Amino acid sequence: MKRWIAGTWMAVLTALALSGCGGGGTAGGGQQVLTDYAFVIRVLDLSSKARLTDAEVYFITASGDRLPWQKVVVGSPSNPNEISLTLARTVRSDLREGDFLLRNVPGTLVVRGIWIRRPAGYTAVARHTTPENIKRTIQLPDEPNTAPGCLIASNKAGEIRQVFGAPQVIDFGVVEIAPDRPDIPPPPVDEPCP
Repeated sequence: MKRWIAGTWMAVLTALALSGCGGGGTAGGGQQVLTDYAFVIRVLDLSSKARLTDAEVYFITASGDRLPWQKVVVGSPSNPNEISLTLARTVRSDLREGDFLLRNVPGTLVVRGIWIRRPAGYTAVARHTTPENIKRTIQLPDEPNTAPGCLIASNKAGEIRQVFGAPQVIDFGVVEIAPDRPDIPPPPVDEPCP
């Protein structure tokens, strides 16, 4: 009888240990089971298509607060607004250095859109391309503004769970910011930022 009980416990412990392998125990590996939302976006130079690692990405909430995203870095993060590539890939396996990720967002959060603090040497003009290849070019304000014409993905404004449904990883696509160079004119803006 003791041998049967010991064998049963070993089977249970083995099953529990195996369920934790492979990135959260999912078949695809590198993905975790989400109870909250996660968001991904890439910020590039419009001409070179290189990632702009000096940019900063924020959700602007309904109250006007800034919720910072984390920049994906190789190695150990040097501040709270960075996340290691290894940890980021537990959320989404194709993330790369320089991408931006926001994890553990509650469904009750109400957002107006995304604001990006552009690095020095770049214009205010930014072209956003969604994963569905919908393009919109806006003018980024120097400081956040809750007006739709000033925020990326403002068409997705509202309470997170109302807009996106069940907890999941949401890809916002790519934002390309025009460099401040006379030989590279920025694209025309679709809607002006007041």
